[in-house]
Amino acid sequence: MNIICLHSEKQVCSNDTATARNVTQRPSICRKNEFQCGSYCIMKAWVCDGTEDCLNGEDEANCTECAANQFQCADKTQCIPKHQRCNARKDCNDGSDEAECPTPSPEQVAQCDAKTHYMCRTGRCILKNKLCDGTDHCGDNEDESEEVCGVNECERNKGGCTHKCIDTREGYYCACDNGYKLVGKYTCEDINECEEVSGICSQTCTNTIGGYHCSCLPGYLRDPGNYTRCKAADGGEAFLLFSHRYDIRSLRLRDRDMTSIVTDARGATALDYMFSTHQIVWSNNKENEIVRANLTTPAVREVLVRGERVSADGLAVDWIHDNIYYTDTGHFKIRMVTWDAQWTKTIVDEELGQPRAIVVSPLDGYIFWTDWGSNPKIERAGLDGSDRTPIIGSPHVYWPNGITIDHANNHIYWCDGKLNTIRRANLDGSQIEVILFSPSFLRLPYSITVFEDRLYWTDWSQLALYSADKFTGGDIANISAGHMLESPKVVHVYHAFRQPTGENVCKAHQCSHICVRSQTGEALCVCPDGLVLSTRDSRTCLDQDSVELTTTESIEDQEIIRTTQAPKEEIEVPTLPPRNPDDNSIYIPTAAEHKSALPGEPHVGMILGVALGSTVVLLLGIGVFILYWKSRQGNIKRFRFHNPVYRKTTDEEIDGGGFVIRQEDLLYNPTEYQYTEGPDIPDLPLKDDDNIPLAPKK
Repeated sequence: MNIICLHSEKQVCSNDTATARNVTQRPSICRKNEFQCGSYCIMKAWVCDGTEDCLNGEDEANCTECAANQFQCADKTQCIPKHQRCNARKDCNDGSDEAECPTPSPEQVAQCDAKTHYMCRTGRCILKNKLCDGTDHCGDNEDESEEVCGVNECERNKGGCTHKCIDTREGYYCACDNGYKLVGKYTCEDINECEEVSGICSQTCTNTIGGYHCSCLPGYLRDPGNYTRCKAADGGEAFLLFSHRYDIRSLRLRDRDMTSIVTDARGATALDYMFSTHQIVWSNNKENEIVRANLTTPAVREVLVRGERVSADGLAVDWIHDNIYYTDTGHFKIRMVTWDAQWTKTIVDEELGQPRAIVVSPLDGYIFWTDWGSNPKIERAGLDGSDRTPIIGSPHVYWPNGITIDHANNHIYWCDGKLNTIRRANLDGSQIEVILFSPSFLRLPYSITVFEDRLYWTDWSQLALYSADKFTGGDIANISAGHMLESPKVVHVYHAFRQPTGENVCKAHQCSHICVRSQTGEALCVCPDGLVLSTRDSRTCLDQDSVELTTTESIEDQEIIRTTQAPKEEIEVPTLPPRNPDDNSIYIPTAAEHKSALPGEPHVGMILGVALGSTVVLLLGIGVFILYWKSRQGNIKRFRFHNPVYRKTTDEEIDGGGFVIRQEDLLYNPTEYQYTEGPDIPDLPLKDDDNIPLAPKK
């Protein structure tokens, strides 16, 4: 058997074996520095070198003198490659290749930086990146010689590399095994993939030496097709809940089946739910109220908050401590109401521009909200409004709309209607990342939510619900194609794991009115608007006047104790509590106080008459106000949409229910209902003086 072997080290293969190193089949057309031997190539340096390298010996045929790239030794009996000339080693038998060799001067060597340059024997200083590039830069082909380009530095101690040494024609470089990174030129260190590679695990990532391990939170299982991904194994099916122009709908994520669950929710905007009780809460900005209903009986509704100009663009449920938070865009405030609708408190009322979306993290004791006013930002505060902190500002936000919390990874996501982006950050606002930028799919994003490894958002201009990978922003899909005739508004994923369980620190704490969780995990009592917390027990809320009276009496008691002297015949005159001019309550002295009054004091009858007269005047004023208020009930009411981004959504139209919607103002005539007592309706008072549940007649 005839075997053709090519070799860079001029080793000859036998007819029976091919054991030479670097055996490769050359192409039919050889390179410039090669010589073609029939169907293969050899180095030109081997031509006329005294050794037959071609099978037919043609490389040594007709050699009357040394080739152009060779040096002929002085005895004329030997030719050597020209690059072996002046290499400080005798290659000619007579040593003539090292005679009369140029030597760089000390000045030339000093001026040639060895870190970036190479000093040729000819005295030239060339850049190292010009070595072995196929061009003679030294003048004697030294920079292209086998001595320079053919050395395998990796043969000796792996070139100093801790892991891998890769030999190249120009030199060598170090490389690392998987799970390691090169630090400096030679050393490999372990990579902490959990910190350096975003989304390498769905949920929990544990770094190991040379690798990492992914695990899932309780209730999740690793995806059999990809062990780095986690899927919800418990909690039932996942749905999208979203407010629509005329109703509230659900979309099952498994098969994208869409159902209308609240069919006559005209004006529904903000939306959230309490999974443990299967109840949804939404704001009806046409009726200026916040409403609650059970998903099993959505026609039976409870009004939680009602008031003139109550317009909630954002709404969030604290599912652990039973409170509801909402952005009151009509009054530029952030308020909270207890789940039983008994108490309402304003928690932020200063330096708010245009508050929009709001989310709550009861496990950490924080609320987050977006503000797209003149100073756009995302802010964070405690559940009582304390420790308010702007955490994200320009240039990361311009028109921040929707915001959501990924409880599995402790991240916040938000969408921006001006920047056409979805971004992510830690709960303290650090490590901001752009997840998706797309003027096509994020033209006017309004609301956003997250579940498992997917983001879901609404877009007013597209009449669509979209989804994408929460780590990369890839795999974008329209999950509502063909289903939408109107723009969806607020969207939530309805699933148990979107409201993870936690300790209710308020359960065993006796607050007189409202209880929230502090950032340190303790129960914190707060008071509704108009009441203040008692300094005696930090649990009881008192009227401001009662607190002042208690404080005054305490001070007077101390004064009496300090000034007590021997008994005298005179009786001390009791000190009356200070009276607020705006307080119309009547102070009636006791008999003992009446008897102890000094002769110079005003007559009690005169005081009583003045107080009674003031009361009569006050009652008359209240009656006039009530008559005026009733006369206004049939009048048209109006309020403004302040968002310049979405004016196109308020074009004039008649929706069939008596509502006329215009570009700048929302004008409406409330439909007249006759009410009757509704059986099986949860007992929730609609007004302070009306404990009868009401339902419209059919």
